[in-house]
Amino acid sequence: MEKTQGIEAARARLGEIADHARTTGQTIALTRHGRTVAVIGPAHSVQPAGNVQVTIHVGAEPARSVVLPAVPRIGDGFRLYDENDDDEFWIVTNVQWDLGPHGEAEVHVLLDPYDDYSDWMRATRPSPNEQ
Repeated sequence: MEKTQGIEAARARLGEIADHARTTGQTIALTRHGRTVAVIGPAHSVQPAGNVQVTIHVGAEPARSVVLPAVPRIGDGFRLYDENDDDEFWIVTNVQWDLGPHGEAEVHVLLDPYDDYSDWMRATRPSPNEQ
């Protein structure tokens, strides 16, 4: 299979492309007008964007800006430490993208508390049998 596919042609073959990527481990770039717009490949082979500036909204606390390796997804877990070095467990409940007038992006991540660590681990890291 080609390493790049036009996005229009790939639309009809998406399942086949995904199966090929999963079974061979190859990454396939989807292109529009010759420019890569997306990549399909095994999750471990696709690198995160890296160093993404996001604003985290945690409960009633003031929002804070942090750098993450990638934009989190709804359902992802966070483990934060409070001023007493106690673990706090949070789960992403919303991710909002705001685009400014000059194309600059702001990413806002809303976290809700997750009280039970063992439930949090199951919710954020499913066992291999559940995947």
